[in-house]
Formats: sequence, structure tokens, C-alpha cells
Amino acid sequence: MTSTHSRWRTSIVGAVAAVTVLSGIGVTMASAKVGGTTTKAQRGVDGYGMTKAFSNGKAHSFTYNLGFFCDRAVSSQASTRCEGGARYVHAPSHQHSPLYLTVPLGFTISQSKLDCPNALTCIDHPGTIDLTRVEPALKGLFPKLTTAQLTAALRNIDVPGHDHYVGTLSKGKPQWWEVRIVVVTSPDTYRTLQQRKSLPFLQSLLDRHDKFVVGVVPTNLFLYFSVQ
Repeated sequence: MTSTHSRWRTSIVGAVAAVTVLSGIGVTMASAKVGGTTTKAQRGVDGYGMTKAFSNGKAHSFTYNLGFFCDRAVSSQASTRCEGGARYVHAPSHQHSPLYLTVPLGFTISQSKLDCPNALTCIDHPGTIDLTRVEPALKGLFPKLTTAQLTAALRNIDVPGHDHYVGTLSKGKPQWWEVRIVVVTSPDTYRTLQQRKSLPFLQSLLDRHDKFVVGVVPTNLFLYFSVQ
């Protein structure tokens, strides 16, 4: 299956394959890419660039000029200190808005049709994230892995390909945005989301507990950009 699911599966299996034996003692080592270099604090290195996004039925552009922020008050084993499954404690700013990342999982989708494809770490995004807190939800996707193997692989997993949805343009002014993750397991549902380009539509699927939409997964991750 050459899909987002397959690429994510490959990344996890690759991490598991890095379990080595040194002096007869098993040592678990996550091999997911480091990506998203951090500063000594809890910020990614600043870069300037753009990605696509959806809001209110239209496609927009995000313009970034600051690196990501991951709250270190939340424990994380990722190289970037970013965590999925636990909400931030300290935000980088009093003023911020939610940013929803939809992740297609379990089906084929053209990487050219994603705001951030699997093979590329988007500008000012982290390259990896710790997903051990959501391991129970992913366990069924990897039946051949033991719980210990899957947990080890998820500690520093590559950030999967995704799209961006926002509910406000913030008057085009740059600000921090709180990242929330939503997993979509149906290609038809994902295509409809991309066609509707609407956070309210995504929220309606969440509100009615659509069986193909899983979330919302909180994070300690913030991105900084303006919307045009």
C-alpha cells in the first residue's frame, strides 16, 4: 500500500528495526529523522517560507518567519520535544488561535495534494513528534509489532503528511497558532474535506462523531504565521 499510511508504517517499522544488541544487552534506539532543529530553549530555528491552507471554503497561504514552539513543560521523547496527545501547559503568547492538521491514514493520496507531504518537513514545522500517548489508538494498525516495539518507534516519529485548516484569517497579521491533530481514515471523507476547504465542516464531522474522523488530538506544538 503506497499511501500515507504506508509511509508512516515504513517510518515506524524503520524505527523498530533500529533495536540493536550491544554487549548482549538489547538497546532501543529510535531512528526517525531528527528534523526541525531546535534552539537551546523550546523553539525551532527561524525560517522564512510559505505553505497552503484552507479557510471558509477558500485556499489560502501561510507565511512563516519564526520556528515552531513546543512547550517543554509537557514531557516528550522526540528530538524536537514536540508531543501529540497532551495539551500544552505554557503557550508562547497570550493571543493564539487553533490550527487543525488533518492527517490521511490508511489510503492512497497524492503527495502533491497535501499542504505538507510526507517526504518534506514544511518550513518552521518540527520534523518529528512523540506519539506514544496515542499508541493505543494506533495499535490496531500495526498488529505484528509488540506494544514495546510500537511505543519505542513512536517516541520520535516523523511528522506525517497533512493539511491545514483555520477558522480565522487574523486580519492577515502574524501570530502563534495552537496545533490540533485530526486523523481521517476514509479517502472519500478526505477528498470532501479538501473540496469544502472549511473548518466548520471539519468540526461538524467531529461533532457528530463521524466514524472516519478521529480527534481532536491535543499537542504542545505551536506554529507562527500570517494568513493571506
